[in-house]
Amino acid sequence: MSEAGTSSSPDVEDENRNRIRELFYKDDSKTLRRMISAKEITEDELKVNLILSCKIGSINCAATILEAGISCNMLDSEGFTPLATASKYGQNPILDLIIRWDCTIDLSVGPLQNTALHFSASEGHLECCQSLLESGSEANAENAEDNTPLILAATNGHDHIVKLLLKWNASVRRGGSHEASALHMAASNGHINCCQTLLTAKADVESEDNFGNTPLMCAAEKGHYQVLAMLLNRSCDVNHMSHSAVTALHLTTQHGDYECTCLLLEHGAEIDAQDIRRFTPLMMASLNGHDKIVELLVQHRCNINMVAYNKRTALHLASERGKLGCCKLLFEAGSSINAQDVLGCTPLHVAASKGHMDVLKFLISNGADIYERTSNGDMLLHFAAAGGNTEICKFLIERSFDIDAQNYDGITPLVNAVKHQQISTSKLLLDYGCKVNHRGLHGMTALNEAVFYNNFPLVVLLLQYGADPDIEDAVGTLPLWFAIDNLNLDMAKVLLLANARSNQVSTFLESCGPCSPLEHVLHQQKETLIIWLAKAYGSKALNAFRSHLHILRKMPSVNKSTIEMVQTLSCNTRPLMEHCRQCIRTTFGKGGKVSNDIQALEIPLKIKNYLLFSDFDGWQSEVKEII
Repeated sequence: MSEAGTSSSPDVEDENRNRIRELFYKDDSKTLRRMISAKEITEDELKVNLILSCKIGSINCAATILEAGISCNMLDSEGFTPLATASKYGQNPILDLIIRWDCTIDLSVGPLQNTALHFSASEGHLECCQSLLESGSEANAENAEDNTPLILAATNGHDHIVKLLLKWNASVRRGGSHEASALHMAASNGHINCCQTLLTAKADVESEDNFGNTPLMCAAEKGHYQVLAMLLNRSCDVNHMSHSAVTALHLTTQHGDYECTCLLLEHGAEIDAQDIRRFTPLMMASLNGHDKIVELLVQHRCNINMVAYNKRTALHLASERGKLGCCKLLFEAGSSINAQDVLGCTPLHVAASKGHMDVLKFLISNGADIYERTSNGDMLLHFAAAGGNTEICKFLIERSFDIDAQNYDGITPLVNAVKHQQISTSKLLLDYGCKVNHRGLHGMTALNEAVFYNNFPLVVLLLQYGADPDIEDAVGTLPLWFAIDNLNLDMAKVLLLANARSNQVSTFLESCGPCSPLEHVLHQQKETLIIWLAKAYGSKALNAFRSHLHILRKMPSVNKSTIEMVQTLSCNTRPLMEHCRQCIRTTFGKGGKVSNDIQALEIPLKIKNYLLFSDFDGWQSEVKEII
């Protein structure tokens, strides 16, 4: 075949395909018969176009294809039959044709295993539903989600279909997906006529779905006022609780629906109902910032100071979310401004934690206790630092808050900021001169915490501000030990550049036993790190490796190759150049300033770089930029 012939073949196929489709759109059965007789159209093409005929209503072509022997129960590529397709698209004449062709009328097809009646009911095709029911289709057939045709019709607001199905004895109380009935679905979607029809047919107004929700609650959640009013006039339980103890009033207040909330209150809704978390409607409105609802509930004399499961009040929730309008309304209504939750946090604490400056200022200006401590002794600055809000931190520091205030565990705002991995507030506190080497809980400094949490930028920041890399925690763990344990090469390099010591034994890990950083690096079996420490500490490292070999050999987790590498390394002396580097670097002291001082030396660049460990394998550009 020529190149031209090959390239034109797809074009010819497309032209033939379009020509065939055109005759179906024209319902040209005469031409179709001729093509079938001449075998100009394949069986697969007939199947595809039978489905097309059912979509567009080409009844003559559909009949011709069926006469040609194509099964009326065939499935297309998506698993739909001709009957299902005709039902979905409302092509009743074709539907009647296929029924007369003795198709399987209740065949479940498609992803949801719908019958033809499901499709026509869902789409609102009255004639199709009538034909199917008269031909024996099951009115209560369930699809893969347990939904019946009645439930689908009610969901989509097809009242005429609902009435028809009820005449054919469709079950009005049967539950579908999640046990939601037709009335649940009609109420949820605001279809008032369907609701009226279903209620007339004795639908259960108090039926529950799998979550314990009634139709009233479905209408309340979606804000369908008319449906809500209709159901309330049917004397349904306005205070019905779901399985999580939520009432309809919880739902309308959560969504800020003023009219529906008024309606529920008029019909006796319990204003202080508590859900499973002990949240009240007032709390739902407050945390979502619905000022008008808060005002309405206050006017109806709700309990302003009720507490949730964690002893938080509505004012706590509004403060945490930064809802200033709600905070003002709650305070004016008598909400306790210094109420403490189960952890001892006041609304002021949670506002500081979440960075809501406007709420913070409002609470302070109205008498909130700015020196109140929580159960563990945290103060406002601890929360602001942990929350990462520099504006609030600055606001508090400039009002003489103790920048090094300790909670009952000895943790300062800086350590708290580091524990929560907040770089911006950590830097602000350091700029204001906080104590960088304070030891908090378990003897951990801010640097210990930063290395422990594997936060490289914070480690660099703290070293730049004078953090001491040689302070161990309460069990003797140095920052370098944590870096090695995390197998963090960049962090280990920065600590080595800071002349971190390596001779402190840690009992942090029982599985390793007491070990120093030089010993722990052997347990971790990271060859690059082992070589780095040998280069940085010279004979001190080799002696540690040598004396630890007998322990390594007894550890089943250590590979033989690691033991052989350590043995070879410890048998050889380190180069004189490395020894000289070690001696020179010792004169520069400790900390982040070491690298800066070396950089400032007026010596050849090659020597300067060597002093900065340029010979280490895996030298990262990120570390180079920092030093």
